[in-house]
Amino acid sequence: MNENIEKIKSRFDQLNNRERTMVLAAAIGLAFFIPYQFVWAPIVNGVEDRRSKVERQEQDLIWMQSRLAEVKQLSRQNNSNTAATGKSLYGIIERTARQKFGNDIRIQQEGKKGIRVQIKEAGFDAVIFWLDDLQVKYKANIKDFKIDRSKIVGNVRASILVEN
Repeated sequence: MNENIEKIKSRFDQLNNRERTMVLAAAIGLAFFIPYQFVWAPIVNGVEDRRSKVERQEQDLIWMQSRLAEVKQLSRQNNSNTAATGKSLYGIIERTARQKFGNDIRIQQEGKKGIRVQIKEAGFDAVIFWLDDLQVKYKANIKDFKIDRSKIVGNVRASILVEN
């Protein structure tokens, strides 16, 4: 290592005054630039990024808190609809579907929240009105809806996935 330093010193001594001044100025510039670029700037930029992230999260929190009353009200409405009927969604679907379509249906639980309803033969309008009743009266969500034409004009076969 001493050899390399000696080579650099001898090379530096061979330079004229103007070149020495330029080399010293460049060395001083690098001595300030490298720590700034690789130590100070990343720290400052990281702090600014974190500060802006915290500000965004605080704004999100304020927005969520402003919507809390609305969420609670909607939750109470949903709970009151279930409490008012006193039945599970499965029971409601089974009762209303059998009233509307008779025994031309098959109902089965699908997953934790899903209920698959298969209607073998029914009028298209009757199916649509029944789905509307489920959504409006009982706040059920239709997640999947497949419908095929039947041989009888105006009738359909349907497969519907309903969730609460």
